Amino acid sequence: MDADYGIPRELSDLQKLRSHYHPELPPCLQGTTVRVELRDATTAADPSGEHTIKRFFPHTYGQPLAHFLRATAKVPDAQIITEHPAIRVGVLFCGRQSPGGHNVIWGLHDALKVHNPKNILLGFLGGSEGLFAQKTLEITDDVLATYKNQGGYDMLGRTKDQIRTTEQVNAAMAACKALKLDGLVIIGGVTSNTDAAHLAEKFAETKCLTKVVGVPVTLNGDLKNQFVEANVGFDTICKVNSQLISNVCTDALSAEKYYYFIRLMGRKASHVALECTLQSHPNMVILGEEVAASKLTIFDITQQICDAVQARAEHDKNHGVILLPEGLIESIPEVYALLQEIHGLLRQGVSADKISSQLSPWASALFEFLPHFIRKQLLLHPESDDSAQLSQIETEKLIAHLVETEMNKRLVG
Repeated sequence: MDADYGIPRELSDLQKLRSHYHPELPPCLQGTTVRVELRDATTAADPSGEHTIKRFFPHTYGQPLAHFLRATAKVPDAQIITEHPAIRVGVLFCGRQSPGGHNVIWGLHDALKVHNPKNILLGFLGGSEGLFAQKTLEITDDVLATYKNQGGYDMLGRTKDQIRTTEQVNAAMAACKALKLDGLVIIGGVTSNTDAAHLAEKFAETKCLTKVVGVPVTLNGDLKNQFVEANVGFDTICKVNSQLISNVCTDALSAEKYYYFIRLMGRKASHVALECTLQSHPNMVILGEEVAASKLTIFDITQQICDAVQARAEHDKNHGVILLPEGLIESIPEVYALLQEIHGLLRQGVSADKISSQLSPWASALFEFLPHFIRKQLLLHPESDDSAQLSQIETEKLIAHLVETEMNKRLVG
């Protein structure tokens, strides 16, 4: 076992107070008797009628949806589960860190022990790599003691996670069979839950007895849908960021001479930026979805912000706060096309210092127009899902630079 995984740690006074909080379970999950109503999921899961999902997931498509009912509910067709034979369940963290991960494991552990004290919960150390290598830690009350209500993924750790290739899927299946797991719980975001869905399909196809469960833990909030009311971690990240943004807004108002450009989490979805806007009331927010839908160029965005700055200046307001999602850079059509060319060349083995000479004429012109620091960041190798390393691209610094340049031109004019 790796040195720091699952080892009790010293808690601050605030962390100790936080660890005493016990989230309340909904009535339908309280006690050892569970009432479940099963409904057909085919139409709801694939409303287009084209059966796209069925085509890719023929063995798991159309499974009935389970609705947990209040213990007092009387539904004629409800199944009442009172017997719980001992089972073994594995759990791992995948994807990026997000608030609430430790509490998912805490809730899973408590539910297993309430229904049968002989149930076993095994945590895989180091994310998917730990799964493939069968590196486990049995989750107990002692292990959980200093991780309840605490942020981070450090109880089990994670790696650059994916369970996608044939070798990875086979390694996951081998681990589940060797450890005799009845269930495998994958905690993560969009990519991780997509991998979980494919893994469940493969397990069903090969008659593997392990059931795969994906838990939507992602601060981006981009797994919200008709089945998932809220993603674990989204509420916390928005409240924390909104408090910080509000402090910056107060600073801007106090100094009366600064504009702050703040980049927030949010790759393909700008939900965090939008929610923080509603909570903290900055002066402006640029949403990636609106930029993509309106096909706004980087010039258009610069002009919009400069127009707002100029309008505020006419009322003697020379300060403000502007929010941007990290995924904005990929929402700008011409920049996204440039990134596609760069990533294509990188995949062909072209070194970063040779990229600029092999770009198409228009892409080369855009690349040379951008500041040096952004060029360097755009040349980073893409993530495993082929997206740019958005956390490393200083979009807020780029937009601030372009706005400053344009405002200086307007002042001269």
